[in-house]
Amino acid sequence: MTIPVRLEIQAEARPTQNPALSQGLSPCTMPCNPDTGTQLSAAELAFRIFAAFRAHSHINNVLTHISGANWTQVEHALEAILDQATTGDRLSPLAQNIVDLVCAERGITGRILKPYFQAALYRLLESSRAERLIRHIEMLFFEIELKAEHPAFAPSAPSTETGHE
Repeated sequence: MTIPVRLEIQAEARPTQNPALSQGLSPCTMPCNPDTGTQLSAAELAFRIFAAFRAHSHINNVLTHISGANWTQVEHALEAILDQATTGDRLSPLAQNIVDLVCAERGITGRILKPYFQAALYRLLESSRAERLIRHIEMLFFEIELKAEHPAFAPSAPSTETGHE
């Protein structure tokens, strides 16, 4: 599958009208499984995003490389990223790398992956839920960037001491 990409256009988080970006993704106007009408679990959403990534030749190659060809780890990383309870300090190095690819728009892969990922979310979820997930992932990215630039500001593990004797 070939995805035409115009790099001169700034990617925005909006539903895609480009059939090439949404090819293979089933439309869903609500946060549901279009096959059964039930709400998608985080694991099911992660699997569908995982499948969309596998279907794209360039994204597939990049994720194969950064995961050491361990696609089980990619799926687990996606589950963690899509879990809104996850914080940046709880992400694996692979998940942090995926968040960077999805948010930073660095290089060719970032410019391809960000709009492709967002289009997949909009095709699989209700638009408000997709937007919440995109904001959550952007916050993960900012946490990771802050930790990398200022390690002293990184969130520390919660203390088990109460301060009472």
